[in-house]
Amino acid sequence: MKGGTKRAGLAGMLFALVALALAGTAQAGNDDSRRIADIVSEQQQIRADAEAERNGWDNIPLLKRQELITTQDELMRLIDGKQTLGDLDPPERKAAYRKLDRLDALALEAENERMVCIREKLTGTHRTQTVCRSVGDMKRWRKGASDFMRQGQQNSTMGAQAGAN
Repeated sequence: MKGGTKRAGLAGMLFALVALALAGTAQAGNDDSRRIADIVSEQQQIRADAEAERNGWDNIPLLKRQELITTQDELMRLIDGKQTLGDLDPPERKAAYRKLDRLDALALEAENERMVCIREKLTGTHRTQTVCRSVGDMKRWRKGASDFMRQGQQNSTMGAQAGAN
């Protein structure tokens, strides 16, 4: 019974740590002291990129770019005349955070669509070739390679443990 109590205590402590971590993440995402001037500046840069169809925005459909501009306009009306997000009434603040979250998602989508060209050496030769890929593809390939290596390490560790038995 002692082992069960100990396990329950560890599980409770683990749950509390995860809850604290999630609360900290949620709090960090909703920073009421965030300055309106910083938000406006950031959104102006994003809008300029979207309107000029650069930095990945050229690969984003027109409807999503229009959604970005509409959401930005709504946000600007909401925060007009305020100094920080904390100056907003709670319902307005909640709406502002929802709009900021949507704008962040659209900006991330554009970043993942941005094309990056690099020169790669062809295997077995000294020749190089220019290869262009989206940032999102590069992230997925990097994660896939990392997962593959991690899986290989786990399998080799399991084999070593099985051999030791």
